[in-house]
Amino acid sequence: MLASGMEYGGKNLSETFIRIYFRNADGRVEDGQHDCDLTNFAGVVPQIGDQVLASGVLQGRDRADPANREIWTVVGRLFNPKDNEAYVALIVETRQPAPNEHSLIPGH
Repeated sequence: MLASGMEYGGKNLSETFIRIYFRNADGRVEDGQHDCDLTNFAGVVPQIGDQVLASGVLQGRDRADPANREIWTVVGRLFNPKDNEAYVALIVETRQPAPNEHSLIPGH
């Protein structure tokens, strides 16, 4: 994968955006209304099987409390969603961090 800011095919990859979609328990995929750029993922598009500690926490909640955090598991990627070539749809399933993962959360 190429890092953000690099050129590929005459395009600046810093213009690549990732849109988060959530796959529900019934298999439906819903738009999460959450855009990221490659810097949110260390300069690469996460691949199927990758896991991400979601950065978002509801306002007023303790970021260090594992009950307030989510881990996203990438279950699919779709390039050019809605005919938008600057985007990659990252399809994720969410879960709470397991007790053996609490050390991955800031403050632990």
